[in-house]
Amino acid sequence: MVGGFIDSFAGGGWGPLVTGTLIKEGRIPRYVVGSSTVAKFLLTLTSAVTFIFTIGIHHWNIVLGLLLGGVFTAPFSAMLTSRLPTKKMFVVVGIVVIAMSLTTIIKSII
Repeated sequence: MVGGFIDSFAGGGWGPLVTGTLIKEGRIPRYVVGSSTVAKFLLTLTSAVTFIFTIGIHHWNIVLGLLLGGVFTAPFSAMLTSRLPTKKMFVVVGIVVIAMSLTTIIKSII
C-alpha cells in the first residue's frame, strides 16, 4: 500500500521500494518480481482510467506506452530474476538505483 501511494502521489518509487523490500524479507525473487509487476500494472491501469475520466484522453499515446511497456518487460524481468543469484541481484539493483538517483540529482542541480 505504501509503494502504491508513493508511486501515485510522487510519480515513482514502486520498483525499488516494493521489490527491494520483499526480496530483503526473504521472498523468492521470481515471485516478488512477478507479483510486483502485476500489481504495478493494475495500479497503472487504474491511474490511466482515472486520468481519462478526469482530464480526458489528450495524451493517450503516453498511457498506451506505459501499458505496453509493462506488458513487454514483465516476462523479461521474471526470466532474468529466475537466473540471477539473489546476492548478485541485490548488487545490480543497488547500482541501478544509485546511478538513477545520482542522475536525477545532477540534472536538478544543473
